Amino acid sequence: MSSHGTRSRLGSSTVSRPSSRAHPASTQNDNSAGAPMHDEPAEHSTPPNGTVMLPEAPDLTVIKRGRGRPRKSAAPTTPKAPAGPPGRPVGFRVATFNTLNELTLEDFSFVRGVFNGLSAQDSFLRFYANIHFDQRGNPVIPHGLTINARFDYLEGRIQQAANLSEDKSLQRAAKVLNTPLPSAMADKDERDNLEAIYQRWYENLPEDQFTEKELPEAFQAYLVDNDIKVSVEQTQEVSRSTLIDSKVKALNELQTVLAYLPRPDAKTSIWLAASVHKALADANILDLRQLVRFISFAGRNWYRQIGRIGPVRAKRIEAWLGDHAATLGHINRSGAAWRPYKPLKTALVPLERAPEIAKLEYAEGSKVAAVAGEQLIQREGIAPLEMLRVPVALDGSKGMFRNTGPNHWGAHNDMEAIRLWLGTYLTAKKKRTFEAYRREVERFYVWCLCEAQVAISSVSVAHAMGYQLFLRAIPAAYISTARVTREDPRWRPWRGQIDQRNQAYALTVIKVMMEALLKGAYLTGNPMASLKSEATVERSMDTSRSLNQSDIDWVRDLLVRSAARYSQPDPDEADDEDDDIEAPSPALPGARTRRLKLILNVLLTTGMRLEELAHASVKHMQPAEVDGETSPNEFSLRVVGKGRKVRSVQISSTVYQLINEHHRDVETAIALREGEASPRLLAFRIERPMVGVLESAPASKDKTAKSTQATTGRALALSTQGLYKTLKGFFKTNALRELRHIKASRQMLAARQATAGQASLAEEFAKLASEIRALDTEAKVWQRRSKFTTHWLRHTFAKEVLRVNPNDAGLKMAQEMLGHASIATTGIYLKQDESAKVKAARLIFPKGI
Repeated sequence: MSSHGTRSRLGSSTVSRPSSRAHPASTQNDNSAGAPMHDEPAEHSTPPNGTVMLPEAPDLTVIKRGRGRPRKSAAPTTPKAPAGPPGRPVGFRVATFNTLNELTLEDFSFVRGVFNGLSAQDSFLRFYANIHFDQRGNPVIPHGLTINARFDYLEGRIQQAANLSEDKSLQRAAKVLNTPLPSAMADKDERDNLEAIYQRWYENLPEDQFTEKELPEAFQAYLVDNDIKVSVEQTQEVSRSTLIDSKVKALNELQTVLAYLPRPDAKTSIWLAASVHKALADANILDLRQLVRFISFAGRNWYRQIGRIGPVRAKRIEAWLGDHAATLGHINRSGAAWRPYKPLKTALVPLERAPEIAKLEYAEGSKVAAVAGEQLIQREGIAPLEMLRVPVALDGSKGMFRNTGPNHWGAHNDMEAIRLWLGTYLTAKKKRTFEAYRREVERFYVWCLCEAQVAISSVSVAHAMGYQLFLRAIPAAYISTARVTREDPRWRPWRGQIDQRNQAYALTVIKVMMEALLKGAYLTGNPMASLKSEATVERSMDTSRSLNQSDIDWVRDLLVRSAARYSQPDPDEADDEDDDIEAPSPALPGARTRRLKLILNVLLTTGMRLEELAHASVKHMQPAEVDGETSPNEFSLRVVGKGRKVRSVQISSTVYQLINEHHRDVETAIALREGEASPRLLAFRIERPMVGVLESAPASKDKTAKSTQATTGRALALSTQGLYKTLKGFFKTNALRELRHIKASRQMLAARQATAGQASLAEEFAKLASEIRALDTEAKVWQRRSKFTTHWLRHTFAKEVLRVNPNDAGLKMAQEMLGHASIATTGIYLKQDESAKVKAARLIFPKGI
């Protein structure tokens, strides 16, 4: 058998004592993996399928006799071997896995680990830990194995297999693997500094803005724009990192086709050594599916029912099955047989943790305590992160990949580590990042507990692959069918199936968390580091979502009509636009219209983000200076944007007048509700939020009735959610009204068309068909308008800035006004202008050939 391409799972079981001839089984090749690979001391005195060679017999000897007797040749004798302890020699270990000649998952994981920066030795010990281990279960490198040569051999064999394939995609992947890497930077501090700059830049990029090939060039442009000096070696480091990612992605693609994976119906004799296969066959376990089921049923001490398998080998067999759970299925560890100790045979019911913990409060003037109204009750199964109760066996306090020493997080279990990691984003005031990361982490945690039944700190690469497959087809049990609060028992982690882009994002968040726990010495490895998402359709920021002149005219006409009829408000529109108002008032519809007009004008003339507007305050406005002179009624507003970046936006005299009108409306509403001496009125005049909450006067004399409007926590400032609902309700309500009219007209025309068809009136039928097509075209316009959001207004502002300033100076100005970290982001608005493309195409062979 050739040494190349052969995976000897545990090597030969033959043992030979010293002799003049070397036994064939003792020869090794440095470039092969066919070295003796052992796991634990055997339990019997005779090795299965092995031989024990004794020393060669000595030469015949002549024994001297005393006088009186003739001499004669003595019979040949063999001296007895010195007595030793019973059993096998010290250090003897039997095979657990068979010798295979295929590329396996461990081979690809080993190569991928080296690509990702691990040394060849560390990568081998990590990914072959369940194959090569000593009698204590610790991973080892087989005697005679040259790790670097093994890596070169596997890389070459993978490339060769891909090149021999007729699949062009596999050949392209092999070409990527064959691309040489630039040398790594020698100075670690410089490399870390460059990585920090790159991470800050990358985190502020819109999702999927650049392809992997474009990232180095875009990052270089960012460095030049911001006058950040870097060496040529540092520039090459970015290209090197991008090429590594490409190599890993190519390797993942090759793994899906070339890796030889165990299947449930595979015989145990294919993957397991002869001794293990025979022991399992005696228990009527013939394939891997039966083995997984037997272990699940028998429990933690399953090996005691099988001869010639000890606890160390059993643990490694379990780990190997876990690595291949994606194809073999997971071992069910939820039964009573998996408990640390068998329950006592007694009629007494053992104490258990209370399923729910309720806080009791005494009602005023009563001696009876009742359950508090607002509290979080922990529960097992599917629950939000803050309410999730984790079983002790899965809390990660004894996770398989836990660092046994102290960790920087000071965490004793997985939940503590996760909460501390998420808390760093709250401390940094990155609330949106916190909410996005918490959503993905709690989804992954629920999957670990309910599906994989594994602790976070025990997640392996196989588990990571299983979660990736899970995201492609999420079961209905994990998808909510109703919009409920997080505390509701009907809450579910997902609202529906997610696309490839969101699948990749979910895996990236878990990878970031695992990397943080690894750097904090809580984990010993990151199973997500070797996992890459499949290629997705490139999708850049859609800047076509902007309002054209027809849309602007429609919005302007709606505002005029709304202002004209404010004395007789439409109850339906009031509910959609501002459903948080407690009771209608003759003055409030007009105030709502003026507030809506203010929001539209601010967003269209400043390009502010929704969150920036929610936190904007008039007290941060200063008179604008033009050519060194103060401009009357024009102001510069200081806003804090994405990434805590501060910039100034310009407020025109028209918008300033709308602000004053809106603030008078807010003050009037507060005075009618609470009186002129209201503390909230004073707070509003001090804080001066750009957009405030409009409240009606209470129907009763109770002046302290609570408002139901969502605020930012500042004095009567309308929150991000309130702003979004106000604008979205305005656009959607008016667009859907038109769609209803079109639908009714279309149904009428369709009925007339059917009648014309039955009467064979061809001309009338064609005319009605044309009218129906026109209605369908018009319906698409209103469907598009029903999707308008606040970000459409920001895109509209950007397009207008670039339209009136078409040169490079206009691009730089748009970058500053929009608050983009990179001018490349602003440049997308130029690349995506469909109008310019259509006009350019008109000039190319306008009449054909």
